[in-house]
Amino acid sequence: MNRSAGPFEITEILGEGSFGTVCVARVSADPLRRQVALKILKDVYAANKKILNRTRDEARLLSAINHPNVVRVEQLMEIGGRPVVVMEHVEGVSLDRLLARFKEGLPAAVALAVMCQTCLALHAAYAEALGEDGRPLRVIHRDIKPSNIMLSVRGEVKVLDFGIARGEFEGREARTESVVMGSRPYMAPERLDGIADNPSVDVYSAGMSLFELLTGRTMSLSINPVSHDQALTLQLQHVRVPGLPPAAVLDLRDLLRRMCAYNRDYRPTSVDCARDLDQLVHAIDRSAHIRLEDFAGTAVAPLYEARRRVAPDDSMSAEEEDDLLSEVTGALTSPGLELPRPRLAPYLVVGLLGMIISLAGALAVARALASVDVESNATKDGMVRLDVWFPSEATAWIGDLVLAEKGPARVAPGATSLELRFDDGHSVKCPLVVEEASTVRWVGDDRISVDDGDAVDCRVLSASR
Repeated sequence: MNRSAGPFEITEILGEGSFGTVCVARVSADPLRRQVALKILKDVYAANKKILNRTRDEARLLSAINHPNVVRVEQLMEIGGRPVVVMEHVEGVSLDRLLARFKEGLPAAVALAVMCQTCLALHAAYAEALGEDGRPLRVIHRDIKPSNIMLSVRGEVKVLDFGIARGEFEGREARTESVVMGSRPYMAPERLDGIADNPSVDVYSAGMSLFELLTGRTMSLSINPVSHDQALTLQLQHVRVPGLPPAAVLDLRDLLRRMCAYNRDYRPTSVDCARDLDQLVHAIDRSAHIRLEDFAGTAVAPLYEARRRVAPDDSMSAEEEDDLLSEVTGALTSPGLELPRPRLAPYLVVGLLGMIISLAGALAVARALASVDVESNATKDGMVRLDVWFPSEATAWIGDLVLAEKGPARVAPGATSLELRFDDGHSVKCPLVVEEASTVRWVGDDRISVDDGDAVDCRVLSASR
């Protein structure tokens, strides 16, 4: 199948999200055959006015933000009744993919430089991007997190996905909803209270993201102001930067404390954050310093080259999606004669009917067994119940799940680990195999017991202060 006809030649599917498919394509009419990214709304949402309006608004916002750290939008097209956003194609990986490899956090110079440029992008979106009437667009991203920040193979930082951004501009189609959208735990606490968003919500998310980039940990903070500040102070002790003078480490922790402050009036502006982060980058000893370009060449480029490449034909499972790709690329051509479709012989039809009846019967039996096993502890998504018992002065982590107090939890079965972080700074990681209706207990002396069996030793991550 030739996909070179029409305005674009789609070469690769980058990913499929909840609402759309992102493709890599070459511009057919361009003599240089340059690559672009196409964001195509899925067919099921073609009649959803809210999502259509939000997609158009995102394209308008991004086309007005001219900043090197914001992905550039070139054009908004209407194809097959659906918006197709033509964007700059960035060869790189998102920060969450990097964190999957650098589990203890990125090199400090890289983390600080990335967030410095991210804060500059946030400032440009809010204060420098102008609408058609000449007034600032006041764009607030509202979903800053590692997965929405990309580092290219050349060391360029790009802020992605303004899908739930808020801006002030003429011609806006999507109405601001009262429903809270965003990602916990990067979401500022006031967003859960229905308070009107301002730029400080992005500063909070940037601070939470920076902590994760520096430590490899996802910080979980309470929506209670007292508990929030206590947990923040405790978890900031994990921020240790080789090559950064002790006084500068304290400055970095103080900056993170202000960025993630419960009271948004205490948070600095994004441009102030960028200035302080730039100073911290330059304070790192040269022996521990690494440039974004060098890190990208050694860490980002191999990950990008090793990505799973998905061809358009392999990705489109629904017939209507393949039809849309036909419209995007023009008339698909198949050289040679079109072979007639073979007719099914009667015995084959009978065989197929028998197979369908057998499958229906098997499905009915499975449903009956499921209805009988109503007391089973396993859930439909494969999660099982695990009872976790640990001291009140500790917080438990099982994968991405955070438990503030002892009790039951729903987790995936199989091999994992239980990490306990105590208020005095002591933390341990314990190997754990989760089975249905298991109980894990902290028995002291850096050990746990599963189902009251023999104690298992844990690895000490940090000692008490």
